[in-house]
Amino acid sequence: MEHLIGPTGSVLLHIFILYAAVHFIVFDTRESTPEIEAMIMDIQEVDLDDLFDEIEPEFEPLEFDLDFDMPDMDVDVDVPPDPQDFAQDQPEIDFAALDVMQVDSPLTMQGLFAGRNEAGRSALLNRYGGRWGEATEAAVIRALRWLKENQEEDGSWRTQTGPRDRNHRTGVTGLGLLAFLAHGETPASKEYGRTVHRAIRYLVDNQNDRGEFLDPSIKPEGAYCHAIATYAIAEAYALTRIPQLRDPMERGVEVILKGRNARAMWGYGYDNISNEPINTSVSVWQLQALKAAELAGAPNPDLNRVVQEALEMLLNRQADDGEFFYRGVEGVQSARRPDHGLTAAAVLTFQLYGMGNRSEARRGMDVLRAAEVNWDRPSQWAMSRWYYVTQVKFQQGRSVWEDWNNRFAPAFVRNQNQDGSWTSPAREGSNIPFGVETRFGPAFSTAMAALTLQVYYRILPTFAVVEEAPVEEEPEDEVIIQII
Repeated sequence: MEHLIGPTGSVLLHIFILYAAVHFIVFDTRESTPEIEAMIMDIQEVDLDDLFDEIEPEFEPLEFDLDFDMPDMDVDVDVPPDPQDFAQDQPEIDFAALDVMQVDSPLTMQGLFAGRNEAGRSALLNRYGGRWGEATEAAVIRALRWLKENQEEDGSWRTQTGPRDRNHRTGVTGLGLLAFLAHGETPASKEYGRTVHRAIRYLVDNQNDRGEFLDPSIKPEGAYCHAIATYAIAEAYALTRIPQLRDPMERGVEVILKGRNARAMWGYGYDNISNEPINTSVSVWQLQALKAAELAGAPNPDLNRVVQEALEMLLNRQADDGEFFYRGVEGVQSARRPDHGLTAAAVLTFQLYGMGNRSEARRGMDVLRAAEVNWDRPSQWAMSRWYYVTQVKFQQGRSVWEDWNNRFAPAFVRNQNQDGSWTSPAREGSNIPFGVETRFGPAFSTAMAALTLQVYYRILPTFAVVEEAPVEEEPEDEVIIQII
C-alpha cells in the first residue's frame, strides 16, 4: 500500500488538473478577416487643347510655288465631300441600292484605292506632284464640274452627230465615269453623286442581250467603246461593290474573251474573223479592261489564259527600233509609225501586268525619251498619246517622272479652257494625219485630260502594279499571297 500511495496520488492529481482545465478554461476562436487598404488620389486635370497642339497632322499641307502666268480662272475649290454624306436633294437616286460597300479586307481597299479620298490625294500629290500638284488638282476639279454641267439627261456625254455617235457616246461616257471614279466619287458623293449614278445607269441600260456595250451594226471603233465601258463598270464595281454591277461586268468581260481574232488579239469588232489584222491600239484597251475586271474579282474562267496569250502576242508587235505596230502583220511597218502613243500604250500594258522589266518594255521606254508635249505642234491623237506617255513615265518614277511632270503638267493647265474643258490640239489637216480625235468632242478631250492629270493618285488602272516572277512549278498545297 505504501508503494501504491505515491503513484496513485500523482495520477489523481493530474486527473483533477485536467478536469479543472476543461471546465474553467474558455477557448475563444475568431475568424481572421483580410485587411483593406483605401487610397484616395487626386485626379490630375488635363487641358485638351494642349493635347491637340502636340498632335502633328498626318499629311503636310500642299505648298507650291507657281511661277507661271495662270489664265483668269476660278480656282476656289471646295473640299470634296465624304462619300458617306449623302445628297438629300436627289430623290431620283436609289441610295438604298447603291450605297452597298462590301470588301473582303480593309487592307485590300487600302492598297487599291489609297488615293481615292482627300487625305490620300493630298499625300500623293505632295509626294509626286512637285510644284504642280496644286494647280493640276484645281484643273481636275474644274474639269469634273464641266463634265457634270454638260452631261446629257440620259447620263451620257455627247460626241458628235450621226449614227456613229451611238457607239462613240458609250466609250466617252465610260471615260467620263472613270474620271469621277479616279477622284473617289461614287453615287453617294454629295456634289457628283447624281452625275456618277446617271453615267453608270446609262452604260448598264445600253448593254445589249449579248453583253455588248455597243451596237454591233455600227462600225468601226465598236471594240474601243465596249472595252472602255467594261473598264468603267469594272472599276465602279471594285470601288463601290454595288451588287447590280457584277453581272454587267462579267458579261462585258465575256464579250472581250470570246471576241478575239485568230491571232489571239483584237480588231475593230468582235466578229472573230480569221483574216482580220491585229489592232494594237484596240488590243491594249481590251487588256486594260480585263486587268480592271480581274482585280475587281471577275470570275470568268478563261480570263487568265486569254490575257497570257494576248500578252505573248503583244510582245511580238515591236519593231527593231523599239516602236510598236499599229496594224498589219509582224515585220510590216505601219503607216501610222512613228507613234509614241502606241508604244506607250503597249509599255503601260506590260507594266500593269507586272512585265515592266521585260526587255521589250525597256526598249519601248527608250523610244519614249523623245516624247514631247507641244500644243502648237501636236502629235497624232495628241490627248490619247499624252494620256499613255504620262502613265508610263509615272511608273518609271525618279528623274524620268520629274522631267516629264515639269513639262506635261504646266502645258495641260495652261491650255485648259476657261469653262473647265479641253479641246484636243490634234486638228485635222494634211499636215496632221489621223487627227480625227477632235470628232469625239470636248467631252472626250476633257475626260482624257482629267485622267492624265489624275495620274498622281489614280495610277491607271487605279490598282498598284505587282511584279510577277515566272514560276515553273507550284506545289498543290502552296498558298500564294500577292501584296497589292
